[in-house]
Formats: sequence, structure tokens, C-alpha cells
Amino acid sequence: MTLQCLLLLAASCCLPAAALGGIAPGVFHEQINPPTERFPRCHCSSIVELPSGDLLVCWYAGQDEARPDVALVTSRKAKGADKWTPAEILAKTPDKPEGNGIVFMMPDGVLWVIWGTMHGKLDGPPGPGVRWETCDVRCRTSTDEGKTWSPVRILRKELGMVVRDKPIVLDNGDVIFGVEYKDQHSRFWITSDRGKTWHITGPVDGVMNEQPTLIQRKDGSLLTYLRPAGIGGCIPWAESRDRGRTWTKAKCTKLPNPYAAIDMVKLRDGRVVLAFNNSVKSRTPLTLALSEDEGKTWPHKRNLIEERGCEFSYPAIIQDSKGMLHVTYTHKRNWIGHFRVSPDWIKAGK
Repeated sequence: MTLQCLLLLAASCCLPAAALGGIAPGVFHEQINPPTERFPRCHCSSIVELPSGDLLVCWYAGQDEARPDVALVTSRKAKGADKWTPAEILAKTPDKPEGNGIVFMMPDGVLWVIWGTMHGKLDGPPGPGVRWETCDVRCRTSTDEGKTWSPVRILRKELGMVVRDKPIVLDNGDVIFGVEYKDQHSRFWITSDRGKTWHITGPVDGVMNEQPTLIQRKDGSLLTYLRPAGIGGCIPWAESRDRGRTWTKAKCTKLPNPYAAIDMVKLRDGRVVLAFNNSVKSRTPLTLALSEDEGKTWPHKRNLIEERGCEFSYPAIIQDSKGMLHVTYTHKRNWIGHFRVSPDWIKAGK
């Protein structure tokens, strides 16, 4: 199939939210950026609300995952605006694909983007020396909400770690996020000095796992939910009683997972929302679950979007300053979608 045909096929999915099938009633939905000749495919978004009220999203895009032209890009929706800016390249290493990225604000007001660049073989079966196991860890920072950026800084040259879910700020001021690791047991990065230095902890033993998302509970302990490594089945969980320095062995929850990324956010009222694919085999539906006991049980679930045979995957979720939830996700690998919804919408579902 020619590139022109691929773009026409992708454009057929780029309809206004009201025209798209499978979207739940009562939610706001929009397309962030349509596919273009330079960026016909995309995946793995991350979203942050800036102090100004603007929203900023990053993801990787190009001919396809792990292709040499893949770049890390960003798009902004200014406060009060009705459109997102066209995708701008934040990072592009010649002849090497950029991988997953996360965008977040440090407590000191500095905006960070952390991502990985692949350095090994791009084709062949997954494993040592191929694609995701050959990522380093890099960052850029901004003191003006992403209008200008620092030069690229290498945080870790050792290959084999992949970022995915946003960091959280702990009660002692530490900032922590989880990473996928090449041995299929997650690690965590922790900084106590606003990113000048990072300490790596883990592994999370037990059920093979990757791509952690986490919250801090009222008693100070940390709860992580993880993507299962290798195959789908269930969402594993583990906990830490020493602010992420050591972790219990990962065990399965009763929540399904089709070998796909998840994300979780603790609301200001103490409730927790999980974004995931509520299926063992398919990356549809894309579902929100609400917990009122800090992630022990999830009695309230509601699908944001579902369509048989399609992919609505890799959600990223935040709560904004007005209390609304924002969820970005990959829409059929053609574009990044954005939902805005009240947390109470989940509980109102049947």
C-alpha cells in the first residue's frame, strides 16, 4: 500500500468526536493532531497541565514504531483555546528512533520531558540488542512552560530501561517514576534534589512486570500497578513501605490486561482512577475505574470508547486544577486522542 493510501485510510478515522463510533455519552473527546506525511503513525502519549492552565502532550511519531525516522513530538492546547498546536519535534537523533516519553512539572516549576532513544537492531525478534532493550534515558527541561528547551542531557547511558508513566511527588518531596527494565522486573527512579541526581531502586520481583504507575496512600506507603511482561492476563500490583526503596513481590489483581500500558492517578479527594483496557485479549475498550479505598477495590467502571477489532491504547491520565480528568491515548495508531471528563462520570455509569 502506498503512503498516500495509508494517509487516506488514516484520514478516514480522523472525524469529529461526534462522528466517531463507540465513544461514551457525557464525555468531551477530541483529536489532538491528524496524521501527516511526516507523522502518519504515532503512539505513547503523556500529558501535563502547566501553571498557566495550558495543556502539553508529548508522544513519538513517524512511519511506525521503531522506524529510523521516529521523533519525539509535542503539542499544546492553550488555556481557553479550542485547538491544539501542530506537532513540533522535541527530539530527533539521526537514523535512530525515539521511544516513549513522559512530560511533567518538577515541584520547583521546571518542566521536564524524559524519553529514550533506541541504539540497537530495529528488526528481528524482541530480545537483547533489539529495539526497546537498547534504549538509553534522556531529558530536556524548560523554565518557560516549553516555549524554549535546554539541550539534550543523557541521564543514563546504560541501555535497557524504558519510561512510560508520569512521576509523582511524595510526602517528603521526593519525585519518583517507574521504568520498564530489560529483565522484565520494573525499577524506579527517585530524586531528592529536583532531578540533579537520580537513585534507581528495585527490582519488583514476582510476576513479570513492566511500565509501573503508582500512587502514595494516606499511610505513606506506595502502591504500584504494572503492565504484565511478555503476555497479557492480569494487572499485577506491588507495594513499598519505604518510599520506593524496596518493593513486595508483584502479584496479580483481578483486573484484566491484554499486554498493554495502564495509568493511574490519585485525586485530591483521595479517590483513585485507573485507565486501562478492560480485556484480556484486546486493546479495546478503553476503560476508567474508580476506587474509593486507595486501590484495594474498583467497584465503579465505565468505558470511554470501544469498537471491536480496534486499538485504543496507552492511556495517560491526570487531574487538572479544576478537578477534571484528562486522558490521552493512541487512537488506532493513527493519532492521539484526548478525553475530558468528571471523576463522578465514572460512578454514574451503569
